[in-house]
Amino acid sequence: MLSAPGAPYAGCATYGHPSRRASFRAHPAGADPIPIVRTPACRTNARPRAGRIVPVSESQPDSPRNPPAPDSPREGVSRRLSRRRHSVWGAFTALFVAAAAVGSLLGAHSVAHTDADKARLAFHLSSAEIASTLKLAVAHEEDLVISASAFTATNPRVSAAAFDRWVESVHAMQRYPELQNIGLVELVRASQVPDFKARMAAHPLRPLGPRSPGPREAFQVFPAGDRPYYCFAVAGLARSIASYLPGGLDYCGLAKSLIAARDTGASNYAPFVAANATTLGIQTPVYRGGTTPSTVAGRRAAFLGWLGELLQPGVVLQRSLEGHPGTAATISYASTPMHAVFRSGHAPRGAETTQIDLHNGWTVQTFRTAVAGGILADARATDLLVGGGLLGLLLGLLVFVLGTGRMRALSLVREKTRELSHQALHDTLTGLPNRALVLDRAEQMLARAGRQAGIVPGALFIDVDGFKHVNDNLGHAAGDLLLRVVGERLQSAVREQDTVGRLGGDEFVVLVECEGPDASLDSLAGRLIELLREPLKIEDAGKTLSFTASIGIAVGQYSTPDELLRDADLALYAAKAGGKDRYVMFDANLDPETEQRLELEMDLKAAVWDEQFFVLYQPIVDLASRTLVGAEALIRWRHPVRGILRPDEFIPLAEETGLIVPLGAWVLDEACRQAAAWRAAGRDIGISVNVSAHQLGRDGFASDVRRALLESGIEPSSLTLEVTETTIMSDVAAACERLEEINALGVRIAIDDFGTGYASLSHLQRMPVDVLKVDRSFIAALNDGGQSRELLEAILGVAQALSLSVIAEGIEAAGQLTTIQEMGCEMAQGFLIGRPSPAEVLESFEWPGVDQTAVGARTV
Repeated sequence: MLSAPGAPYAGCATYGHPSRRASFRAHPAGADPIPIVRTPACRTNARPRAGRIVPVSESQPDSPRNPPAPDSPREGVSRRLSRRRHSVWGAFTALFVAAAAVGSLLGAHSVAHTDADKARLAFHLSSAEIASTLKLAVAHEEDLVISASAFTATNPRVSAAAFDRWVESVHAMQRYPELQNIGLVELVRASQVPDFKARMAAHPLRPLGPRSPGPREAFQVFPAGDRPYYCFAVAGLARSIASYLPGGLDYCGLAKSLIAARDTGASNYAPFVAANATTLGIQTPVYRGGTTPSTVAGRRAAFLGWLGELLQPGVVLQRSLEGHPGTAATISYASTPMHAVFRSGHAPRGAETTQIDLHNGWTVQTFRTAVAGGILADARATDLLVGGGLLGLLLGLLVFVLGTGRMRALSLVREKTRELSHQALHDTLTGLPNRALVLDRAEQMLARAGRQAGIVPGALFIDVDGFKHVNDNLGHAAGDLLLRVVGERLQSAVREQDTVGRLGGDEFVVLVECEGPDASLDSLAGRLIELLREPLKIEDAGKTLSFTASIGIAVGQYSTPDELLRDADLALYAAKAGGKDRYVMFDANLDPETEQRLELEMDLKAAVWDEQFFVLYQPIVDLASRTLVGAEALIRWRHPVRGILRPDEFIPLAEETGLIVPLGAWVLDEACRQAAAWRAAGRDIGISVNVSAHQLGRDGFASDVRRALLESGIEPSSLTLEVTETTIMSDVAAACERLEEINALGVRIAIDDFGTGYASLSHLQRMPVDVLKVDRSFIAALNDGGQSRELLEAILGVAQALSLSVIAEGIEAAGQLTTIQEMGCEMAQGFLIGRPSPAEVLESFEWPGVDQTAVGARTV
């Protein structure tokens, strides 16, 4: 029974035992003022205070009321020992760092010395490689001289064209990139010059090859002057016009040593400067028969001329220095009376040098920057010195930290443990104790009440009225702000030793200990009701939110925390049912029907998380082709005590409590998963899922559908969402907007129970609908006469005009099936065709006349 509003509540120790039936004493928002009983024995009537709650099970920090205790003698000794250990570890660390620095210095010095030795050795090896390359080049050049001399000796009257052809046949210009010019020089006495000019006019030199044009300039002796004899070129080939030497060039006039070379039989080397470029000229005497006579007279008698070559030694030098960066080289020839030097690269001042004798008068000298032997000049040594010093310092600090930081590490572990423990036992949004910690505090409170006489435990179960609408209309950010404010207001209204916790969603609980036989929580509950009515300004939304809360109270001796919170939750449900914005005290004479409904609500909350639900599937057939085209997913609840419950036994309660949203999402996922399994097994069966008004009104419903399709992998057209006509007609504009968003995904939309919601033809034209499911009441009334047949024919006509498919529900008799077939109805479902069954039963479903090979001819 309900007591009079504002009546005092006494004797709480004799009420609330769960074995007794209970009634509720309600206190509505508009009742007379609730008297505040300021009983000294119950401190819940204390003045509200600001600040956060500090549960009695947590240790209290130092405060003016709890000053820290002075150090004990043992603590003083411990601190002195700690400082002494710090000093010892500090000295050991300094010694360790110094040893590491000395070791790094010695290691860096060794590395620098080793690197210097390696660099010097590498330079000597590099010089030897360069010298070897040059020596091979000189020997290669001598091979050409020997070959040309042999050819000339065997052909003493060789013509210029024949010589050029021989030079081209041996590929002299390609094989000897340093060769600029090669030719034969003949000794011509002054009296023979006119005959020589005539001969050369008849057989002119062609310096660029036997097929190139002859020289255009007239034959003119250079250097000018009258001499008893001249040395002119009679054959020759040049690399380019730049290295071409005119036919009137008197080589004996330029090199006085040529006559001496004829008598000695030795080759003559002379530098040749032209156009600011220095090249090397080599003249080798050639004798008849290819051998050098042993006497001067014999050499003069057998002398044929000189084989002349113009070389560019820099080319050979550059090739020999390839692969040796930072190295310069000089090649020189020293022989009386001639000395020639050729360089490549730049030799820095103070460079390290190596000289190697190539024999035959040739010497090569290589240069490279001297290698510094210091530590700072060696990158590896510097890295070792710096890295070793830093590593020693870091290791020293590590030793110091490990040696002195045990207490620090233990303190850090304790701090992190407290932090993790706090996160595990507190709500992340509000910072309040969560369900686990609330149950623990409640268990401690009940244990204290059992040990100490006169202590009466109590619990206030608090729920924000209409919280779902705040989330739906203002967004989750506003909802989170509201929950934080509710937590802060609840904390400000209770004592420090009381516990304020959040159980989840918008449900809060306050655990209170009262003293004395006349303890009462009415005043505290009334104060909380008034405090929570204060408007909340939401700055981001620019709105002021007014909200209320309902409270259920349970007071008395309980054996477990679950029983205490259960009775408080039952009282809260009674407050909600009584009009909200009030508190209700749990009493011992509850109405059986009300108690059963409250228990069912709590069981429903647990069932959602414990997955006590399952899905059955009712077949839908196409009447024209008599094929199975789809199945409607129907939820069932496997209650642990009451057995299997049908939807009409718990769906209204789920819609009232908002649990229909997670429940509907689960059914959608399960149905899509089953459709994917059927398709994988080769059966293309469409799936239909019912959608409640709560689901359709959510902003994230389209995302739920999109996620279910992606996770299952089925085609969107295989899914049909069934929405009742009443749901659509409650807000046509909003429903059409939601349905268009769903239809854009490719999902089919069906209006369920069509004919009961008074949808007009204009409404149907606006709605993105694919299927009309005729309400079973029209089918059931077919045999009763009246206007049912005419109404059904009108519905079929409207569907045909709007190109909509029609499904007749509730077919339970053969006559009903015959009638709707005659009227032109396309599809049907009902007990006559098949009852709701598990998925495996539907896989082997057979209905008289159903063509199992044609499954999937039509999809719903």
